[in-house]
Amino acid sequence: MRHLFLAGLVMLQVLLADSTLAQSPTRAVTEAGQRVLLFPDGSWKPDVSKPPKASPVGKSPKPGRITLLARAKYKDYEKATFSFEHGVRDDPKLELTLNDWDLEYGNGGDALGVTMVTDDRSRIKDLGTLRWSDIRKIPELPAHPVPTREPVVPAVVGHMYLVHTRDSNSDFYALFRVEELVHGDSCTITWKIVPNPEPDSAPNKALQLTAR
Repeated sequence: MRHLFLAGLVMLQVLLADSTLAQSPTRAVTEAGQRVLLFPDGSWKPDVSKPPKASPVGKSPKPGRITLLARAKYKDYEKATFSFEHGVRDDPKLELTLNDWDLEYGNGGDALGVTMVTDDRSRIKDLGTLRWSDIRKIPELPAHPVPTREPVVPAVVGHMYLVHTRDSNSDFYALFRVEELVHGDSCTITWKIVPNPEPDSAPNKALQLTAR
C-alpha cells in the first residue's frame, strides 16, 4: 500500500513539473523589489536567476565577443539579437531570455537598435572611435521616462557604444565595441556590463502583484 502511495506521489510531481514547464513565464519585479516569474495562469514564484554583474571599467574580466547576423538578410531574429544580461545570442527555447533581448543588428542596413519590447525605455549612444583601454569613466545615459522607440544608430568599425537597458524588469548599463563588420551581413562586437554611473539610480517601477 505504501509503495502505491509513493508511486502516485511521484506521478503527481511529474505531472506538476510537466505542467509548469509547458508555461512560458515572464520576468518582473514587485514594488518591494522582489524578482519574480509570472505564469500565464496568473500564478507566480520567486525568480532565483542572478541579475547581471557589472565589471569595473579597465579591469578583468576581458570583454565578451559575439557575432550578430543581419536580421534583414538571414530572417533569423535570435541570431540578430543579443542579451547583455545573460550573455547569449541564441536561446532556442527562450528559457533563459524569455525573448527579452537588449540589442539588435541589421534590421535594415547596418543599424543597431535597443528598443526590443513594448515597455522599453532603453537608450544607445555612439561614443566614437575608442579602444577598451581608452575607457576611464562611464557617462550617464538616462533612460526615457516613458516607453519610447529609441532611434537606431549605424554600426561603425572601431566605435564604442553605450547602452542603458531599461524596461519593467531590467535596469543596467553595458558597453560594446564594433570589431568587425561585413556590410548588410554580420557585425562582431566585444562587450561588457559596466557600473551604473547615475548617482541616484532608482529601482525599477514594477507590477503590483498579489500572491495566488
